[in-house]
Amino acid sequence: MKGRVVVIKEYGKPFEIEEYDVPEPEQGAVLLRMTQAGICGSDLHIWRGDQVNVPLPPSGRLMGHEGTGVVEQLGPGVATDSLNTPVKEGDRIVYSAVFPCYHCHLCLRGDTNWCVNRGYAAAGEYPYFRGTYADFLYLPPRHPFFRVPDELPDDILGPVNCAMGTVTTGLMRAGAREGHTVVIQGAGGLGLHAVAMAKDMGAGQVIVLDRLDNRLQLAEEFGADHTINIEEFNTAETRVQRVWELTNGRGADVVMELVGRAELLAEGIDMLSNGGTFVEIGDIVRGREVSIDPSKLLAGKNIVGSLMYRPELLPTLLDFLVRNQHKLPFHKIISHKFPLADINEAFPQAEWNQRQTQITRAVLVP
Repeated sequence: MKGRVVVIKEYGKPFEIEEYDVPEPEQGAVLLRMTQAGICGSDLHIWRGDQVNVPLPPSGRLMGHEGTGVVEQLGPGVATDSLNTPVKEGDRIVYSAVFPCYHCHLCLRGDTNWCVNRGYAAAGEYPYFRGTYADFLYLPPRHPFFRVPDELPDDILGPVNCAMGTVTTGLMRAGAREGHTVVIQGAGGLGLHAVAMAKDMGAGQVIVLDRLDNRLQLAEEFGADHTINIEEFNTAETRVQRVWELTNGRGADVVMELVGRAELLAEGIDMLSNGGTFVEIGDIVRGREVSIDPSKLLAGKNIVGSLMYRPELLPTLLDFLVRNQHKLPFHKIISHKFPLADINEAFPQAEWNQRQTQITRAVLVP
């Protein structure tokens, strides 16, 4: 049996689809058949060529990290998920999107999301299926995965292992808690989940910025108290002023950058109250620089970076969805689905940079 994988071989060029033999899972491994693979903002950065200073492997780089699938085949010795819940072929699975080395100093202390040896998967290297833009995904031995509760619908599962886990970890690192004001820069898949999680953590006020009205409207459905359209408030000064107005002159306790623009760091710091925390998540592109006034940090303002999540968070997120799936419109986050073969049509439609799009989160369906 053969399966398809999506490969980028040159920045700025269309993706290529290659076929490889589907491997038999080794002892302790699991082979998934992909059912959804999300087009994340980081994938759009790669597609645009923003990471041109990161060399691609000679064989090309496999694409995709966010998604979900069903068990195609269990390797010898695998009968349960990572919480000892029995699993069988056909069961729906959410797995950790982080594939760490497990032996660096950070992995050994449990910070697998900060693994120093994480790299991008090259095409053509066994077991071949190491990106989610594919028919299959190979989970190596020991890799964390969790059976999806029966009561959860398929359509809300795709973003759990990237968007939802990432923003929840960012809020935890910022110490978001009861009564806090949280400002969210960006209302895409990450931003919408951030609204839901901030409210669940007790945030008294959530303010969301974006340039797309459809996303801002959905943010309100998720519980945002105020939205700011950056087409209307089209300078950093007016946006900062608006946040201070909405907070009655107190500023924000937490600001989260989920767009991927370096200049939002300086803007976000100006939105913070003394003692507040700016969380950098979206700006994954190396080499960008921004100037800030260090004296603004002296009154206890913090800047923290946050990357993905620890795998033990995933069962908590699934439980959260079980409790809230009928209270919040998670089914609206995935707004568009594309066949895997149409990936070179899906990405231009999902692009939001300097243009309008009706897509909130698109997924590829093999």
